Formats: sequence, structure tokens, C-alpha cells
Amino acid sequence: MSKNIEPIIDLKAWLNNNLKNTIWWFFIFLIGLTFKSNASTFFNDPKIDPIVSFDNVAVEFNVNGYYKFVSDIIITDTRKIYINIDDLFENLGIYCSVEEYGNSLNGFIENEQNKYSVDYNTKEIKINNKTIKSNNGIVKKFGALYLESTILKDVFGINIIFNYRSLSIKLEANFELPLVKTKKLEEIRNNIAKIQNTELKVDTVVQREYHLFKGAMLDWSINSSQKTNQTTSNRIGLGLGTELLYGQATISTSFNSQSKFNNKQLFYKWLWVDNSKKYIKQVEVGKIGNKSIYVLDSPLIGVKINNTPNTIRKASGYNTISYYTEPNWTVELYINDILVDYTLADATGLYIFKIPIVFGYSTLKYKFYGPLGEVRVKERAMNTPFTFMSPKKLEYNFSGGILQNSDKSKFGRGIVSYGVNRFVTIGGGLEYLSSIPNKPFIPFSTLDFIAFSKLMLKIEYAHNVRTKGKLNYNFGESCKLEIDYTKYVDGQLAYRISSIEERKIRLLLPFKIKKISGYSKLNFNQYKYNKFNFNQFNAVFSGYYKNLNTSLTTSINWVSNNSPYIASNIKLAYRFKSGYVIRPLAEFNISNNQFLKYKVEIEKRFDKINFSISYERNLVYNTNNYLLNLSYDLPYARTNVSSSYSNDRLSLSENAQGSIRLNKESCLVNPVSNSALGKGGIIFYPFIELNQNDKKDEGEQMILLNDVKIIGGNPILSKKDSTVRVSDLNSFVSYNIIFFDIDLDNIAWKFKHKTYQVIVNPNQYKRVDVPILSLGEVSGMVYLKKENSNKGQARVSIEIIDKKGNKVAETQSEFDGYYYYLGLNPGEYTVRVNEEQLKNLGYLATPSIHNAIIEVLIDGAIIEGLDFTIQSKKKIIKEEKQKIK
Repeated sequence: MSKNIEPIIDLKAWLNNNLKNTIWWFFIFLIGLTFKSNASTFFNDPKIDPIVSFDNVAVEFNVNGYYKFVSDIIITDTRKIYINIDDLFENLGIYCSVEEYGNSLNGFIENEQNKYSVDYNTKEIKINNKTIKSNNGIVKKFGALYLESTILKDVFGINIIFNYRSLSIKLEANFELPLVKTKKLEEIRNNIAKIQNTELKVDTVVQREYHLFKGAMLDWSINSSQKTNQTTSNRIGLGLGTELLYGQATISTSFNSQSKFNNKQLFYKWLWVDNSKKYIKQVEVGKIGNKSIYVLDSPLIGVKINNTPNTIRKASGYNTISYYTEPNWTVELYINDILVDYTLADATGLYIFKIPIVFGYSTLKYKFYGPLGEVRVKERAMNTPFTFMSPKKLEYNFSGGILQNSDKSKFGRGIVSYGVNRFVTIGGGLEYLSSIPNKPFIPFSTLDFIAFSKLMLKIEYAHNVRTKGKLNYNFGESCKLEIDYTKYVDGQLAYRISSIEERKIRLLLPFKIKKISGYSKLNFNQYKYNKFNFNQFNAVFSGYYKNLNTSLTTSINWVSNNSPYIASNIKLAYRFKSGYVIRPLAEFNISNNQFLKYKVEIEKRFDKINFSISYERNLVYNTNNYLLNLSYDLPYARTNVSSSYSNDRLSLSENAQGSIRLNKESCLVNPVSNSALGKGGIIFYPFIELNQNDKKDEGEQMILLNDVKIIGGNPILSKKDSTVRVSDLNSFVSYNIIFFDIDLDNIAWKFKHKTYQVIVNPNQYKRVDVPILSLGEVSGMVYLKKENSNKGQARVSIEIIDKKGNKVAETQSEFDGYYYYLGLNPGEYTVRVNEEQLKNLGYLATPSIHNAIIEVLIDGAIIEGLDFTIQSKKKIIKEEKQKIK
């Protein structure tokens, strides 16, 4: 019984001893309930300011590496970031209108149909007929509206990455910002200016290095195909590149399981380039590519020598070119690895460029990017159709060797070109081919003429072979007329063609009607034979409207006076917001009034996987064709699997290809998917410079960068070793690299050299050390001495003098007398008040100077407390007199 009574007695004792505490905690509990019931009202009440404690800071915005600007942001005590939306949109080029005394904003983003509004009164954001409510994300401070940074990302697709140490912001957007597009066009114009010999001034030039043997690049490819009731076909390709005897050496071959290996499948070449030489600038040995009048039916093994540099020289006029690729692919055009333009292919894959004509030999390169996010590129090089020399300059190109045919024919070609003036270039040469009986030699001459940068004419005469003329006339904005005419000598054996005349006319007419843009392309070809003429006419009309692209192609073929054959096809391509692309096609025979075929294709990209499926119905042969394609991009290879089914036959194909780049500097194997032969790379080593010798020594810390800008290359930032690797660069070509201080995580760090020009070594990675200075900081107060107290004095100039007596920096005190300067290299300095200012004011400073020693520290040296007290000379004299008395 006592056991049951004991706990009750203890409970009463506890209540008696702790009654006051019990009542107190019960009271707190009631307050908690009340607070809880009103907490949601408090935090969601638009009248209550969610920002209680904050700092208003001016920070530097870096927009995708294209440009920078400074704007104010709010940093709360909970480390949330609020951005001045009106100021931000103005700096980004996004239309923004402020209404209702600054309580609301409205405008459009990307295009006029994509409208938005921000309302502070209702705490709502409307965009694309969607309403987003955010009570704590929209605030008004200093008469301006601020948005929380996460809202910018979720609603507008603008990502804010804030660096607390450097007080900077890296801004990225999932769409092309208006000013970024403008900067891209400016970059293109700057690149064209570079073509015109207006070179970018750089801080440091890293020249090419020469080695007897160094570097290794390896290309590989594997392909296998299987067909119903047929033998499996396998193909393997290998290629190796290195630097040998100061030049670029490459060798490659391929093996096919269904054919015997022969020496024509083996390719090898050695290339030497040195633009500093006067008489010989380029030498090629091995299987060389060669422009010729003769049609060479086999590879040429020989030597090519010329005095043409591989750099771009002054532009003179424009030429319009057009080719085909995959539909809706973005195409970039490079002239000697300098980006000069980019465009979008239409539903048929047709793309058009207007390119500048440059003096001397130049190479055009195209990079093709898929519309579903493909990051790989295809490259195709071609020579420009017109060759102009600089005025009063003479260039030669000699080549010769033996053809890999049964006769072992000997071939030789030499041409000399001279620039009479900036408008006229003349040339002459001789070709030889031993396998042509009686007439192995062909003397030839050329004339290139340009007038007013719009009309270009090229005439070529090859004795006893042909006379050829080409005229290009550019008119309007981007309209072009091109006329080709060729007349062959009867019985000539150099150019194996049976026609006696060729006439070609091409007309390109772009158009834009309100929101619809496109172009018309008309082609007419006529081949004249002894007894008949064969004629071809082709018309292409392509138009764009928002995400819809349509193309209509009509072809007409006829022989002399016979009835023509007319066929037409229409292609459509529409890209959905989900990423799906659908391409229907229909082809119609107008002559017979019947459909020939129709086709539909659907494409979609999932991360690194590209998937497409198509169905084609051929009404002429009464067949159904099904095609399934799947590609996957690995970090080290491109892989593809495809299958097709037609006429009860199933076909399968699997292939993979990639490259391996060996780097001796860091003993790594860097696998990539693009071809590595004839390419090079750069590895940047950013480090804290301690001994001022511009080289990374033992004990000097590597620094991980946030970004690097390189014109013509894609940098890869390695978190593992803090290096920056740039691949897929052409050998013997110089590249410009720009570093920004904003990409460093410490405000005390600055790049010693911000711009570099690096000439790429062949088939290897080139090491470039990038010194980063850790700068020192000095700070203090400037006081104005009064009778009873000292007060901080604003706008007093503080000078910083180095050991040699040179003024290296100057700053001013702020409203409260505080002064501060960051950016001093390690060394000894003297800090003083500006003597001229003191003289003008009639003041003296105490002390007159401060000595400051900036030590070499990784995080930067900080010297504080360098205070000055200034007062009137008259008062000082008066005080001294009183002391004497």
C-alpha cells in the first residue's frame, strides 16, 4: 500500500517546490501556441518586411565571360541574395518598364510573345500565362524592386552564382541574352578585324617550341555491320600523330574484313611550318593533297613547298557559299580557326555564309552542332575559290611526286602568283603528268579581279585543255549572283569529261516578311555535248516562322527539246518545347502527277543520348523502310547503333570512334571523341607567384579557376589538379586566351598577365604557367584634429610610394575618414598624405609617413592602422608658441 502512495506524495512535493517554474513554462507554452497560430500569417503577410538585417553591396557581374557590369545587391543575415531587377534587366538588355511609383515592372523576355510582370503589391510574378506568388521573394528597398536570386533561376532561367570571397557574381542564362548576342556579333566583327590585320594586343606571347621527337596522339575507330543472309563486315581504323624533326608527322590506316590490304589504305605525311622564314614557310612530305588541272586517279606521294604563311591577311571583298548538312543544325564558320560567322541550317540541311575574301591561301572550316544538344563537332575544310595576293607580293607553290597507280606516273605542278595591286592578282604555272602521251605539259595562267568588294572575276586558261571563268556579284544585303563558264578543247585528256561546254548560274535571294524569314535559291546547269544538251534547273524556297521551318524544292531535268522531268518535295521541321523534333517529307512527280514517297522522322535527345526513328513509304517501288538510330556520347568515344528494316531484310550497324592524347607533363591519358591527328592542346597551370620568376616552382600553390575564355577552343577545368586543358586546337596556329580576375576566389588575387597568345605545338599538349599575384592591402584612418576631439575627414588623398620613389597608387578617404587600397605587389612602400593637397589646404599630417612592408603571403598581406591626423599649420604654430611661453 505504501508503495502506491509514495509516488503521489513525491508528485505533490515536486509541485510545491516547482510551482513557480511550472506556471512560468505553462505561460511560455501558451505564448508558443499563439505564435504558432500566427506564424504563417507573419511570414506570409505582404505588409511585413522579410528582410530585417542586411548589407547593401556593389558587386561585379560576369555574364558568361562576354562582359561585366557593376550593380547593387542585398545580402541578408541568412545569406540570401536579392537583386535589383530593374537594374539587372537593363544591363542584360531585357526590356523592362517601371510603373506605379516603382511598385510593378513589366516587359518581355527572349521575344515579344514571352511577356512578364512583377507586382510588389500582390507579391506576384506573371510569365507565359503563369502566376507565381512569392511573399518573401519580392521586396522594395531604396525605391527599387529586388528579387531573391532563386526566383530569378526558377522563373526567368537566370542563374546567379555568388562568390562571397571576391564579392562577385557569375551570371548564366538558359537562353541567349540580348546583350550576349550583341557581344557575340561584336566578337565576330572583332575577328573579322583580326583578319584585316587588326591584331588583339596581348600581355604575353608564348612562341612555338621545336623538338626532334615529342608528343603522341592516337585515333581509333571500330565499325561492324550485319545484314540478313550476308557476311558480317568489320572495319578498323588507326592513326598516330607526333612531332618529328621539328614538324608534324601523322600516319593512319584502315582494315576491312572483306577486302585485302593495299598501300593505298596507308596515309602518311610530314608537315613543317615556320612563318618567320623568308623564302620557305611550309613544307609537306608524304601523301600530299594537291590542287591540279589534271584529274589524278590515285594518291600522290611527293613534296610540296611554298612561301605562304598559315596566318590570315587583310580581307578584300566577300563571297557567299552554301552547302548541306543535317536539318536544323547550327553551323559555325572558321577561317584559319578564327570564328567569323554562324548560322542555322534549314529543314533540308542547307546553310549559307557570306565570308570575307582574304589574301593568300586560306582554309575554311565548318563546325556542326546538333539541335538537341550535341556537343561534338564535325569539321570539313576547303580552299577559298578566289586567291588574292597582297599588293607587290609574290608567292609560289611547287609540288611533285609519283602517283600510286600501276604506271607509277610522275606528276609536278608549279605556280607563281603576284599581287599587282589590291584589286588584281595574276598567276602562271606549269603542270606535268607523264602518263599523258604527246602532251604531258600544261602551261596555265590565272587572273583574279575584284571591284568595289562586290564583284569578283576569276579567269583561268589551261593550254590545250580548257578556258574557265567565274563571276561573283554580291548585291543588296546578302543577295548573290554566281556565273560559271567552262569551255573544253576537243580531244583533251587532262579533264576526263565528254562535254564540250558547261554553263552554271546560281542566284541567292534572302527575304524577310514581318515574322517570316528565309531565302530563295535558284540553280541552272547546262552541259553541252556534240549532239545534245543536258539541262538542270533547281529551285529551293526555305522559310522560318518561330519553331517551324519549311522548305520546298523543285527540280526540272530535260535533254535538248525533249519533255522535262519535274519533281518537287516539301519538308517541314517543328521543334516542340519538350525537345522533340518532327520532320515530315513528301515528294511529288509533277510530270506524272503522282506521289513518289513520303517520310516522317522524330528525333529526341536525352542527356547524352540522341534517339531518332523514321518511317518512309516509297510508292514507286512499293516498299516500306523503317530506321532506328541511337547514339551515345561517352567522355572518350562516340558510339552509335542503328538498325533498318526494308523488303524483309534487317540491317544492323554498330560503331565507335575516339582519340587518345598522351601528355608527358602530367603523365595522363586524355581520351576524347574528336579526331586528334594534326591537332594540339594547351595545359594552363594557374598558381600563386611567390618568387616573381613567372614559373611554377615547388611550394607554389595551384589555384582552381572558375572560368577561362579562349577564342576558338573549349577549356576544361580540372578540379583534381586545378589545371585548365584546351583540346582540338590546330597545330602551328596562334590562339588568344583571356583570364578575368573575377574568376578567382580571393579578392586579393590578380592575374599577372591577363591575355596570352599561344602558338600550338603539333600533336602534343603545350604547358603554359599562369602566375597569379597575391596582392597586399593597406588601410587606416584620416582624422581632422579639433580643439577637444578628432573627427574622421573625408576626401583626403593618400599616396603609396614604392622603394624607388615612384607613386604606384593613390586612394581617398571615405565619409568617415577610412581609407583602403588593395593591389600592392610584395615589397617596401611608403604611405603618405598627398603633399600638394596639404599645401593647398595649409595643413600638416602627423605622422608625415608610414612605412609598410608587403610580405609574400598566399592570402595576401594586410597592414592596418596606418592612421594620419591632419591639422592647420596656424594652429600648430600657435600651440608651439604657447608651449614656449
